[in-house]
Amino acid sequence: MTTSKPPVRVGVALGGGAVRGAAHIGVLAALDEAGLAPSVITGTSAGAIVGGLYAAGRSPREIAQIATKLRWMRLVHPTVNRRSLLDTRRLRTFLDEALGGRHFDDLERRFAAVACELTTGARRVLVEGSVADAVLASAAIPGVFPPVDRDGIQLVDGGLVDLVPAALARSLGADVVVAVDVSGPLPRRAPTTMLQILVAATHLQTGVAEALARDADLVLSPAVDEFAFWELSRIPEFERAGREAAERALPVIRALCDVVDARRRWQETAENQAEW
Repeated sequence: MTTSKPPVRVGVALGGGAVRGAAHIGVLAALDEAGLAPSVITGTSAGAIVGGLYAAGRSPREIAQIATKLRWMRLVHPTVNRRSLLDTRRLRTFLDEALGGRHFDDLERRFAAVACELTTGARRVLVEGSVADAVLASAAIPGVFPPVDRDGIQLVDGGLVDLVPAALARSLGADVVVAVDVSGPLPRRAPTTMLQILVAATHLQTGVAEALARDADLVLSPAVDEFAFWELSRIPEFERAGREAAERALPVIRALCDVVDARRRWQETAENQAEW
Protein backbone atom coordinates (compact mmCIF):
# COMPACT_ATOMS: atom_id res chain seq x y z
CA MET A 1 0.00 0.00 0.00
CA THR A 2 1.39 3.41 -0.95
CA THR A 3 0.63 6.66 0.75
CA SER A 4 0.69 10.00 -1.00
CA LYS A 5 3.62 12.16 -0.04
CA PRO A 6 2.84 15.57 1.42
CA PRO A 7 3.66 18.42 -0.96
CA VAL A 8 6.78 20.47 -0.45
CA ARG A 9 5.74 23.42 1.69
CA VAL A 10 7.06 26.74 0.40
CA GLY A 11 7.24 29.47 3.02
CA VAL A 12 7.75 33.18 2.50
CA ALA A 13 9.04 35.64 5.06
CA LEU A 14 7.86 39.11 4.11
CA GLY A 15 9.87 41.92 5.64
CA GLY A 16 9.06 45.41 6.81
CA GLY A 17 9.58 48.38 4.56
CA ALA A 18 6.51 50.64 4.80
CA VAL A 19 5.15 51.38 1.30
CA ARG A 20 8.03 49.39 -0.22
CA GLY A 21 6.14 46.37 1.09
CA ALA A 22 4.02 46.57 -2.06
CA ALA A 23 6.87 44.58 -3.63
CA HIS A 24 5.57 41.58 -1.68
CA ILE A 25 2.43 41.64 -3.82
CA GLY A 26 4.51 41.14 -6.96
CA VAL A 27 6.46 38.31 -5.34
CA LEU A 28 3.28 36.47 -4.34
CA ALA A 29 1.79 36.99 -7.81
CA ALA A 30 4.84 35.46 -9.51
CA LEU A 31 4.86 32.48 -7.14
CA ASP A 32 1.14 31.87 -7.60
CA GLU A 33 1.39 31.96 -11.39
CA ALA A 34 4.36 29.56 -11.33
CA GLY A 35 2.50 26.98 -9.25
CA LEU A 36 4.65 27.68 -6.20
CA ALA A 37 2.04 29.33 -3.99
CA PRO A 38 3.38 29.46 -0.41
CA SER A 39 1.50 27.57 2.28
CA VAL A 40 3.37 29.27 5.14
CA ILE A 41 3.59 33.05 5.44
CA THR A 42 5.31 35.13 8.09
CA GLY A 43 5.43 38.89 8.06
CA THR A 44 6.67 41.96 9.81
CA SER A 45 5.07 45.40 9.51
CA ALA A 46 4.11 45.94 5.84
CA GLY A 47 4.96 42.28 5.25
CA ALA A 48 2.45 41.31 7.92
CA ILE A 49 -0.28 43.33 6.23
CA VAL A 50 0.33 41.82 2.78
CA GLY A 51 0.91 38.35 4.23
CA GLY A 52 -2.23 38.51 6.35
CA LEU A 53 -4.37 39.43 3.37
CA TYR A 54 -2.86 36.60 1.31
CA ALA A 55 -3.32 34.08 4.12
CA ALA A 56 -6.95 35.20 4.40
CA GLY A 57 -7.55 34.12 0.81
CA ARG A 58 -7.05 37.41 -0.99
CA SER A 59 -5.35 36.97 -4.35
CA PRO A 60 -2.32 39.11 -5.24
CA ARG A 61 -4.54 40.92 -7.75
CA GLU A 62 -7.06 41.74 -5.03
CA ILE A 63 -4.31 42.86 -2.66
CA ALA A 64 -2.95 45.15 -5.39
CA GLN A 65 -6.41 46.65 -5.83
CA ILE A 66 -6.65 47.24 -2.08
CA ALA A 67 -3.20 48.89 -2.11
CA THR A 68 -4.21 51.31 -4.85
CA LYS A 69 -7.04 52.57 -2.62
CA LEU A 70 -4.69 53.50 0.20
CA ARG A 71 -4.84 57.19 1.03
CA TRP A 72 -3.15 58.24 4.23
CA MET A 73 -5.51 61.13 4.87
CA ARG A 74 -8.55 58.83 4.61
CA LEU A 75 -7.18 56.10 6.87
CA VAL A 76 -5.25 58.03 9.49
CA HIS A 77 -5.57 61.52 10.87
CA PRO A 78 -3.49 63.69 13.19
CA THR A 79 -4.20 63.26 16.86
CA VAL A 80 -3.40 65.31 19.90
CA ASN A 81 -2.08 62.97 22.59
CA ARG A 82 1.19 61.72 24.03
CA ARG A 83 1.21 58.33 22.32
CA SER A 84 1.46 59.01 18.59
CA LEU A 85 1.24 61.49 15.76
CA LEU A 86 -1.61 59.66 14.03
CA ASP A 87 -4.86 57.98 15.04
CA THR A 88 -5.31 54.53 13.44
CA ARG A 89 -8.92 53.66 14.24
CA ARG A 90 -9.99 54.12 10.62
CA LEU A 91 -7.01 52.09 9.44
CA ARG A 92 -7.94 49.27 11.81
CA THR A 93 -11.50 49.23 10.43
CA PHE A 94 -10.17 49.25 6.87
CA LEU A 95 -7.88 46.28 7.59
CA ASP A 96 -10.59 44.30 9.35
CA GLU A 97 -12.95 44.78 6.40
CA ALA A 98 -10.23 43.80 3.91
CA LEU A 99 -9.50 40.69 5.99
CA GLY A 100 -13.16 39.79 6.26
CA GLY A 101 -13.03 40.06 10.05
CA ARG A 102 -10.99 36.86 10.20
CA HIS A 103 -9.19 35.42 13.18
CA PHE A 104 -6.10 33.27 12.79
CA ASP A 105 -8.16 30.09 13.10
CA ASP A 106 -10.12 31.15 10.00
CA LEU A 107 -7.12 31.59 7.70
CA GLU A 108 -6.57 29.46 4.61
CA ARG A 109 -2.79 29.34 5.07
CA ARG A 110 -0.45 29.18 8.05
CA PHE A 111 0.39 32.75 9.05
CA ALA A 112 2.21 34.57 11.83
CA ALA A 113 2.99 38.24 12.39
CA VAL A 114 5.87 39.64 14.42
CA ALA A 115 5.59 42.56 16.84
CA CYS A 116 7.75 44.06 19.58
CA GLU A 117 6.71 44.33 23.22
CA LEU A 118 7.10 48.00 24.05
CA THR A 119 8.09 47.72 27.71
CA THR A 120 10.69 44.95 27.33
CA GLY A 121 11.76 44.97 23.69
CA ALA A 122 10.83 41.28 23.48
CA ARG A 123 9.91 39.73 20.15
CA ARG A 124 6.29 38.62 20.07
CA VAL A 125 4.92 36.11 17.54
CA LEU A 126 1.21 36.68 16.94
CA VAL A 127 -0.79 33.61 15.89
CA GLU A 128 -4.09 34.00 17.74
CA GLY A 129 -7.07 36.30 17.83
CA SER A 130 -7.95 39.05 15.39
CA VAL A 131 -5.71 39.17 12.32
CA ALA A 132 -6.42 42.89 11.88
CA ASP A 133 -5.19 43.64 15.39
CA ALA A 134 -2.09 41.50 14.84
CA VAL A 135 -1.03 43.12 11.59
CA LEU A 136 -1.75 46.59 12.96
CA ALA A 137 0.45 45.82 15.97
CA SER A 138 3.20 44.51 13.70
CA ALA A 139 3.09 47.78 11.73
CA ALA A 140 2.70 50.20 14.66
CA ILE A 141 5.72 52.43 14.04
CA PRO A 142 6.61 53.97 17.43
CA GLY A 143 5.71 57.62 17.60
CA VAL A 144 3.76 57.49 14.35
CA PHE A 145 1.02 54.96 15.24
CA PRO A 146 -0.14 54.20 18.78
CA PRO A 147 0.86 50.88 20.38
CA VAL A 148 -1.69 48.08 20.08
CA ASP A 149 -2.90 46.49 23.31
CA ARG A 150 -3.21 42.69 23.18
CA ASP A 151 -3.94 40.91 26.43
CA GLY A 152 -2.61 43.84 28.42
CA ILE A 153 0.68 43.98 26.49
CA GLN A 154 1.61 47.06 24.48
CA LEU A 155 2.92 46.06 21.05
CA VAL A 156 4.73 48.10 18.41
CA ASP A 157 6.38 47.57 15.01
CA GLY A 158 8.04 44.17 14.67
CA GLY A 159 10.76 45.69 12.50
CA LEU A 160 12.51 46.70 15.71
CA VAL A 161 13.23 43.05 16.56
CA ASP A 162 12.81 40.84 13.48
CA LEU A 163 12.67 42.72 10.20
CA VAL A 164 12.36 39.63 7.94
CA PRO A 165 11.13 36.62 9.99
CA ALA A 166 12.68 33.77 8.00
CA ALA A 167 13.45 31.50 10.97
CA LEU A 168 9.83 31.79 12.03
CA ALA A 169 8.65 30.47 8.64
CA ARG A 170 10.85 27.42 9.11
CA SER A 171 9.49 26.82 12.60
CA LEU A 172 5.93 26.90 11.22
CA GLY A 173 6.68 24.00 8.91
CA ALA A 174 8.08 25.47 5.70
CA ASP A 175 10.40 23.10 3.83
CA VAL A 176 11.78 25.87 1.60
CA VAL A 177 12.01 29.41 2.99
CA VAL A 178 12.11 32.39 0.64
CA ALA A 179 12.82 35.67 2.43
CA VAL A 180 11.87 38.99 0.86
CA ASP A 181 13.88 41.95 2.14
CA VAL A 182 12.53 45.34 1.03
CA SER A 183 14.27 47.48 3.62
CA GLY A 184 17.27 48.54 1.56
CA PRO A 185 19.18 51.76 2.19
CA LEU A 186 17.55 55.14 2.50
CA PRO A 187 16.61 56.66 -0.87
CA ARG A 188 18.70 59.37 -2.40
CA ARG A 189 16.02 61.84 -1.32
CA ALA A 190 16.55 61.85 2.43
CA PRO A 191 13.63 62.13 4.88
CA THR A 192 12.82 65.71 5.79
CA THR A 193 9.81 65.57 8.12
CA MET A 194 9.40 64.04 11.55
CA LEU A 195 7.03 61.45 10.11
CA GLN A 196 9.43 60.43 7.35
CA ILE A 197 12.36 60.22 9.78
CA LEU A 198 10.44 57.96 12.18
CA VAL A 199 9.35 55.66 9.35
CA ALA A 200 12.88 55.41 7.98
CA ALA A 201 14.50 54.84 11.38
CA THR A 202 12.25 51.87 12.14
CA HIS A 203 13.61 50.03 9.09
CA LEU A 204 17.33 50.50 9.73
CA GLN A 205 17.89 47.26 11.64
CA THR A 206 21.47 45.94 11.44
CA GLY A 207 22.49 42.33 10.96
CA VAL A 208 19.56 41.46 8.70
CA ALA A 209 21.70 40.08 5.85
CA GLU A 210 23.66 37.82 8.22
CA ALA A 211 20.49 36.45 9.82
CA LEU A 212 18.85 35.77 6.47
CA ALA A 213 21.95 34.00 5.16
CA ARG A 214 21.55 31.62 8.08
CA ASP A 215 17.77 31.25 8.24
CA ALA A 216 16.51 31.42 4.64
CA ASP A 217 17.14 29.17 1.65
CA LEU A 218 16.87 32.11 -0.72
CA VAL A 219 16.76 35.87 -0.19
CA LEU A 220 15.02 38.16 -2.65
CA SER A 221 15.93 41.84 -2.59
CA PRO A 222 13.63 43.65 -5.02
CA ALA A 223 15.04 46.81 -6.58
CA VAL A 224 13.16 49.29 -4.39
CA ASP A 225 16.02 51.53 -3.29
CA GLU A 226 15.28 54.31 -5.75
CA PHE A 227 12.10 55.38 -3.99
CA ALA A 228 11.29 56.25 -0.41
CA PHE A 229 9.50 54.18 2.22
CA TRP A 230 6.55 56.59 2.28
CA GLU A 231 5.81 57.14 -1.44
CA LEU A 232 2.32 55.74 -2.04
CA SER A 233 2.48 56.93 -5.64
CA ARG A 234 5.24 54.36 -6.28
CA ILE A 235 3.18 51.29 -5.37
CA PRO A 236 3.07 50.05 -9.00
CA GLU A 237 6.87 50.35 -9.28
CA PHE A 238 7.36 48.49 -6.00
CA GLU A 239 4.96 45.74 -7.06
CA ARG A 240 6.74 45.38 -10.41
CA ALA A 241 10.13 45.18 -8.69
CA GLY A 242 8.87 42.33 -6.50
CA ARG A 243 7.50 40.41 -9.45
CA GLU A 244 10.75 40.78 -11.39
CA ALA A 245 12.84 39.60 -8.45
CA ALA A 246 10.65 36.54 -7.94
CA GLU A 247 10.49 35.63 -11.63
CA ARG A 248 14.30 35.66 -11.85
CA ALA A 249 14.43 33.35 -8.84
CA LEU A 250 11.84 30.80 -10.01
CA PRO A 251 14.41 28.26 -11.33
CA VAL A 252 16.23 28.35 -7.99
CA ILE A 253 13.01 27.96 -5.98
CA ARG A 254 11.97 24.99 -8.11
CA ALA A 255 15.43 23.44 -7.64
CA LEU A 256 15.17 23.89 -3.87
CA CYS A 257 11.79 22.15 -3.91
CA ASP A 258 13.26 19.32 -6.00
CA VAL A 259 16.03 18.87 -3.44
CA VAL A 260 13.51 18.56 -0.62
CA ASP A 261 11.50 16.04 -2.64
CA ALA A 262 14.61 14.02 -3.52
CA ARG A 263 15.71 13.97 0.11
CA ARG A 264 12.30 12.67 1.17
CA ARG A 265 12.43 9.88 -1.40
CA TRP A 266 15.94 8.93 -0.29
CA GLN A 267 14.87 8.85 3.37
CA GLU A 268 11.83 6.75 2.49
CA THR A 269 14.01 4.26 0.64
CA ALA A 270 16.46 4.09 3.52
CA GLU A 271 13.64 3.46 6.01
CA ASN A 272 12.18 0.69 3.84
CA GLN A 273 15.56 -1.00 3.53
CA ALA A 274 16.01 -0.82 7.29
CA GLU A 275 12.67 -2.61 7.78
CA TRP A 276 13.79 -5.44 5.47
